[in-house]
Amino acid sequence: MYGRLPGFSRDTELAWDLDQWSSRFPLATEPPALPKPGVRRWANASKTVTLGTAGTVEAELSLAVNARVEYENRARKSGEPWVHLLVEQTFEDPPSLASLTSARLRLKARLLHSEFHRTDDYSPGLHAAQFQMFLTLQNHNSQSPGFGQLVSFGIPLYDDRSRFPKAHKAQDTGGTAMFIFTPGGEVFADKSAHDREWITVDKELRPLFLEALETAWERGFLRESRDLADYRITTMNLGWEVPAIFDVEMQVRDLSLEVQTR
Repeated sequence: MYGRLPGFSRDTELAWDLDQWSSRFPLATEPPALPKPGVRRWANASKTVTLGTAGTVEAELSLAVNARVEYENRARKSGEPWVHLLVEQTFEDPPSLASLTSARLRLKARLLHSEFHRTDDYSPGLHAAQFQMFLTLQNHNSQSPGFGQLVSFGIPLYDDRSRFPKAHKAQDTGGTAMFIFTPGGEVFADKSAHDREWITVDKELRPLFLEALETAWERGFLRESRDLADYRITTMNLGWEVPAIFDVEMQVRDLSLEVQTR
């Protein structure tokens, strides 16, 4: 942990983590720049985080990555880590999926910048810029033999390789060895972030959660428990994964996940 980036009120409890995985240039915690009233910005050569209050053009959050600096204009090779810039939150005392009658996700996102710097060894299988949200559907029953096992449920908002991000349903090769279930981008929004206008997500997720678990079970994951009462939405993260030499920025506002239970 490098420190704390204060919001607009120093009296509030810490609610979000800022993940800067595989970055050579973590943001420091000195006071932010104040480019205009109601806006705070932390920046270095490789990344920028901007907070804006309601009523400002910058509201509410934007995340930017300058991967040219991170990779020094050298394309990432297979097996090497890649840069992440994410906001993350852990949910306290989440309800079980068995008790959920609704899980409504709402958010708006706008691509502000995406500039690709091609190298001779570019490969679309290795090199991309992706902005997405992940929810963790995790066995949260400490008495279950499958305690801790999970499905990473993805909401893809931008992928440079396709106007609507492609579906991805496979084992995670990034470290957890758990199952990733990401429907195609058209499932969540009817406009493409490539057009650099606001896209809107307003989606009921409960049926997709059930599909994600069923798919994981069919493919041999989460074998120790098929009981929905064991599974909960335990964490979320939102932001950039940039395995390629891209300079990118995305703005997000009006984020909420509203659940209802029996």
